[in-house]
Amino acid sequence: TAFARGAGRPYMPNKNILFLLSGSVACFKACAVISALVKQGNCVQTAVTPNALQFIGPATLQGLTGRPVYADMFAPRQSGTEHISLSKWADVTVLCPASADVLNKMAAGVADDCVTTLFLAHDFAKPFLAVPAMNSRMFLHPATQASLEKLQSWGVRVLAPQTGRLACGDEGPGRMPEPEAVLAALAEALQ
Repeated sequence: TAFARGAGRPYMPNKNILFLLSGSVACFKACAVISALVKQGNCVQTAVTPNALQFIGPATLQGLTGRPVYADMFAPRQSGTEHISLSKWADVTVLCPASADVLNKMAAGVADDCVTTLFLAHDFAKPFLAVPAMNSRMFLHPATQASLEKLQSWGVRVLAPQTGRLACGDEGPGRMPEPEAVLAALAEALQ
């Protein structure tokens, strides 16, 4: 059960957390969330899209979690069914940051990388949280808004992005929430 510890910090030890990352400059913020989850005593398994690896390296994620990164479904040491076993293993799955590309693929049922394949294998008896992070135009685009509505209708919990200055210099909605907000949303999802 989630409860507050210390200065109101969400705390949920001993959980298996499947942490998915898609391509966004906000991957650096996701690392802060992963670090906090591991420090709380959780087992965190990361999986990434090829685009996420343009923003964050596997060595960083492995260093934070102590576990190999799931990045290639057909790597020689993979069984080819990790998308099923990891979905069964996880108490909660979080896609953070959630790019427009991956959200739209998920809503269309596309499974062409580790992250989207894990989504199609997800058991909705367990929580799935998406944390969008993208430019305002991409976030407000009708395709992305329709995809978010569809995903929510299937049971995905969407943590609304913040409004503010974006990586490109624009102002508007699409900024990834701060790590504390993501931790709080995960704790709430697990209650």
